Amino acid sequence: MNTKDSTVAYELKRREKELEAVRRISQTLFQHLPLDELVEKALSVALEVVNAEAGSVILADHENKELVFFHSIGSTAPQVGKTFAWDKGIAGWVFQKGEAVVTEDVKRDDRHFHGIDEITGYTTHDMIALPLKSWEGNPIGVLEIMNKRGGKLDQDDVEVLTIISALTAISIEETYLIEKAKLSEILHLLVIVVMMSKIF
Repeated sequence: MNTKDSTVAYELKRREKELEAVRRISQTLFQHLPLDELVEKALSVALEVVNAEAGSVILADHENKELVFFHSIGSTAPQVGKTFAWDKGIAGWVFQKGEAVVTEDVKRDDRHFHGIDEITGYTTHDMIALPLKSWEGNPIGVLEIMNKRGGKLDQDDVEVLTIISALTAISIEETYLIEKAKLSEILHLLVIVVMMSKIF
């Protein structure tokens, strides 16, 4: 096989991988699942697609200017609800800048927040962190994928994960809106009930 043929074969294989990722994540995300279940399934797909050991979905708490571990998968996954300042570490940088980061050696990255190891109890070697953005492009969190099995996470993995992170962020936002609408409807019904009880 000559260089041109091998390049074409490589590109086809990469496109197939991306299409498979889209198919799987679409199946998961359009089932109208509760938010925690939706995030868990999306994260599982992301890890499987790039063959990585661990990952986290970290969502922003705008009121307290913190990033919160919403869901994690891995041998020593950080506890749900653990927080850190949203300008700390690689995740904080990604959240603030709205750009993906791929690093082959986290410990050598100047943006690495060493306190995160104490929070998570996990040793990260290579990592990809991608922003989760709303429809309007506003940051809502970060998707972190860590420690690829049998290699290092690279730019090809970034391309596949970018698709997954975009679809995941849209689904998270949609779920938030649905839950907010449900809460508003419940509050409206409660007001009606209270008013009716006063009349009768």
